[in-house]
Amino acid sequence: MTEQYHMSSHDGTYTKEFEAKVTATYPEIVELERTAFYPLGGGQPSDRGIIEWNNTKTDIIDVRKKNRIRHMVKGDLPEVGSTVKGTLDWNRRYSFMRMHTSQHLVSAVVNELYNSDTVGNQIGEDKSRIDFKPLKLNKDQIDDVESKVNDYISEDLEVNISEELRSNLENNPEIRSSMSSGLWKMLPKSVTKLRVISIGDIDVCPCAGTHVMSLKEIGKVSFVKKDNKGSQKQRLTYVLD
Repeated sequence: MTEQYHMSSHDGTYTKEFEAKVTATYPEIVELERTAFYPLGGGQPSDRGIIEWNNTKTDIIDVRKKNRIRHMVKGDLPEVGSTVKGTLDWNRRYSFMRMHTSQHLVSAVVNELYNSDTVGNQIGEDKSRIDFKPLKLNKDQIDDVESKVNDYISEDLEVNISEELRSNLENNPEIRSSMSSGLWKMLPKSVTKLRVISIGDIDVCPCAGTHVMSLKEIGKVSFVKKDNKGSQKQRLTYVLD
C-alpha cells in the first residue's frame, strides 16, 4: 500500500517535493511506494505536478485511489525499481487545503446556528460549494453565517489531525461534529479507526483530505451564491479573499 504523506501530520501535508521508488507501471500509470500527491476523493480534486528521473520529466495529470494509488501521467514512464522525484503544483494544492478547511468551518457554523447537516460538497480552486439539509436561509441569515465563520478565522483556531476510535465519536453528545448521522451510517462497519480533523473545540470530522494548520491561512470567507435544491436542501457557494 502506498504511504500518503498528508495522512499522519501537517508536516506531511505541507510536503511539496519528495522522492520515492517506482513499484509498478502500466500504460499512462505510475505507482509509487510513497506519495505527496492527493488522490481524487471527499469532494476534493486530485493534485497535479511532475515526476523526474534521469533528466526525464513526466506530468502528473490525475491521481486516483482504488485499493492502491495510481498516478496518471502524460509522457514517458520510469522503470520499476527506479527512484523518482515528485513535485506538486503547490499553488493548486494549497488552494484546495484552504478551501477544504473552510468547508469544515462553514459546515460547523451552519450546524451550530441552524442545526443543519452537510449532505454534500465540492471543493474548487477558486470557489467551493456545500449542500445542507434541512436549510433555507435568507440573505441576512447567510450574512450571519459569514460573520460567524470569519470571527472564528480571526481567532486563529488550531487545526489538528488525529486518529480516533469511531466508537468514541459516533453519537457522542459531547462531540460537536458537522457530520450528519446519515454520513456516519455510510461508513462501513469494518472501519473502526478514523482519521479526524478537529478545529479548536467547535468541530470534529472524519476526513482524509488535506488541510491547513490554522484558520488564519484561510483568509476571509465570502458567500457568493445560494441555490434552493428542493426537499429542504440548500446549496451555499463561497470564495476566499
